[in-house]
Amino acid sequence: MTLTPQAPEAPFVGSNPFRFMERYRLLGQIGLVVASITIVLSGFFFTNHHQQALLDLREGGRQMRIAQEALMDAEGYVLNKAIGEAPGDVGDYSRAFEALHSRQETHLKQLDQFLKQKDTASPSAIVLIRSLETNWTATLEAARAGRLPEARAILKSTNSANVVSELRHAFDAFLADWNSNFAHHETRIEIGKMLVLVSQLLIGGLMIFAFRSGSRDAKARADATRQMETSRTQVGHLFAMTDMLQSASDYHDANAVLKATAGELIEGFSGALYVFNNSRDRLILSTSWGCDDVPPLPETITSSQCWAMKRGRNHVNRLGSKALCCEHHASGFAALEIPMAARGENLGLLQIFADGPHAEERLSSILPVGSAMGDAMSLALSNIALREKLRSQALRDPLTGLYNRRYMEDSLDRYVRLAEREGRKVSVIMIDLDHFKRLNDEHGHATGDAVLREAAAAVVGTLRETDVACRYGGEELIVFLPDCDLDDAGIKAEQIRQRIEDLSGAHGAKVSASLGVASVPSTSANSVDLVKAADTALYKAKHAGRNQVALAPVRPGWRAQPDDAEAKTIPFRMAAE
Repeated sequence: MTLTPQAPEAPFVGSNPFRFMERYRLLGQIGLVVASITIVLSGFFFTNHHQQALLDLREGGRQMRIAQEALMDAEGYVLNKAIGEAPGDVGDYSRAFEALHSRQETHLKQLDQFLKQKDTASPSAIVLIRSLETNWTATLEAARAGRLPEARAILKSTNSANVVSELRHAFDAFLADWNSNFAHHETRIEIGKMLVLVSQLLIGGLMIFAFRSGSRDAKARADATRQMETSRTQVGHLFAMTDMLQSASDYHDANAVLKATAGELIEGFSGALYVFNNSRDRLILSTSWGCDDVPPLPETITSSQCWAMKRGRNHVNRLGSKALCCEHHASGFAALEIPMAARGENLGLLQIFADGPHAEERLSSILPVGSAMGDAMSLALSNIALREKLRSQALRDPLTGLYNRRYMEDSLDRYVRLAEREGRKVSVIMIDLDHFKRLNDEHGHATGDAVLREAAAAVVGTLRETDVACRYGGEELIVFLPDCDLDDAGIKAEQIRQRIEDLSGAHGAKVSASLGVASVPSTSANSVDLVKAADTALYKAKHAGRNQVALAPVRPGWRAQPDDAEAKTIPFRMAAE
């Protein structure tokens, strides 16, 4: 029997099953890390989304309350006019309906949709407001003509009181339903946070279990753990940054939070933040960090110079002469530029710089974190701008644009305490327009308001940036001047007096003012005495013939006093010139 030799057995493909298992285990570990980062960042954006929704809800409720108050103000004006009482400024009635008209296509439409959902037969709020405006216009025409019985008859026949009551109930029901949505978003925010936390704990446990599979992948376990810790730390920094930014009261606070977070969150990178100026025609450098080795940054950037702002998308200024870079970009560094926007409004530009080998790859690796930082800063800057707007409205006099009395009292006391502590001077000028009531009676309140506005502008035009002008009450204005002694304040007061007197020709009436000047520490010891001394000096100026400046007497022992120890009136005209 002949034996035929057999071919050798083919080797098993992938003869090392352990290497095969290690490969998939490594892929699984990488997948867990990527899933962790994805879930955490998704939770972060989910939370930010609902925080934004909460802010929009608050703004919508505020706008609806403004409309409701405007309706009440208009009703009050008409009722007072119909019964013959002084109803106040007619401008208040006009502004009330301007507020209603400006919200007709937005918030009042929402109110109508809400009423239709509750009752399809419910009348339209917009139609009711239009009918009220028509009826009230007829009422005011009759009242202005002196036909008060006819005006009251119109109100009664048109059933205006019931219509207003019906609208008030509609507003209240809408706001109650609107406010009920807050709990929904707050719950979603808590769910998002819990989801991120549970995901972190769960994936962390799975990672630990996977890493105990053998000693041969110890290095891989260590690397994955470090990556996981980095991710967890980044998320922690992002949440801390968001929380701190919610408490930021101004741009200085927001800049400090950004610099502190960026130093830990994206260590090894430098960056800068640009925000729009008040006129929104250019971006101004707000803050920067780690830019010692970066070429000098431009103080301002226009939107037309930046690809990120023009496209509304992230842009990377790459290295190399053939790369497409923004006009403002300095060569030698790669830069990631992230446009920041909130509520449909562009707010600024976040820049992150990198140099050295693989600079562009390093920037690409931090793109999600950089975008999250940009989103957090966008929301913070939007909140700060909204708070600044509301604060300005609360502290400004609506007629003159000057600070109101509440702001004056708080600020003056603070300035005086600082002057006492540092041995400096603070002066006050009290200003009162002469015969202002006669001006109103002879030329009308519109002329009086115009004179008061122009007098306030004249005062502001003579002041330094550090000086503060406020409306004290009625036709009285007050100015306080840090680092200014009594004599210099007297010269400044004479300049103000002359500017106010120059307003006479524009209105066909004599316009003048009497001014009293006092100073700490020469005439007064504290802010209360300072205002009293300036007011007393003003009283002296009025009794001396008006249209002049009077200085309060200095305190005993401060320096040689005039013989009569009275508030003196000095012809400052030559000094001012």
